[in-house]
Amino acid sequence: MPAQAPAPIAPASASPGTQARAPRGRRRGPRALGRRIAQVAYYSVAALIIVACTLQIIRQVFFLPVIPSPYGSCQEGLLALVRAVDRARDAAPGTDGEDAALARFRSKLAPEWTYRDGVAVSCRGSAEDERALDAIERLRYAEEHAARREAGDLAPLRRRVRAIVDGQLGPVSPR
Repeated sequence: MPAQAPAPIAPASASPGTQARAPRGRRRGPRALGRRIAQVAYYSVAALIIVACTLQIIRQVFFLPVIPSPYGSCQEGLLALVRAVDRARDAAPGTDGEDAALARFRSKLAPEWTYRDGVAVSCRGSAEDERALDAIERLRYAEEHAARREAGDLAPLRRRVRAIVDGQLGPVSPR
């Protein structure tokens, strides 16, 4: 038998399955178009939400309006803030727990502490007044923390003693 020549090999494509793909730039069908529209809509809504939230945060952090102080001078404003802290400290104690004590404390800080930023503006420029405002702010924070701690530690004991007094000792006459 004579020798046969091998059969010619057909040229293969670069990668299998490329013949079934549509060339770029052509529509693949209504399903692909719908998917593309849904993606664009979804990412557009997400981008709008992100931009809106970012703008609100920037506005609240950097462009919050300052309520002008009704006090004539920095010293009057500082004195009003100290009086408000004293009033809040006296109102905080009670037997109804930490949340109620904090609510009483914070409610008694008003209206003076709503003008805190205005007082800070009137005290700007004087290092002594700025230090005084800083000390008053630290006092307010410490008093609030003390009201919280006192309510958590002493409120149960106060309730227990009140129950003993009401149940065993009878009503206590006012002094």
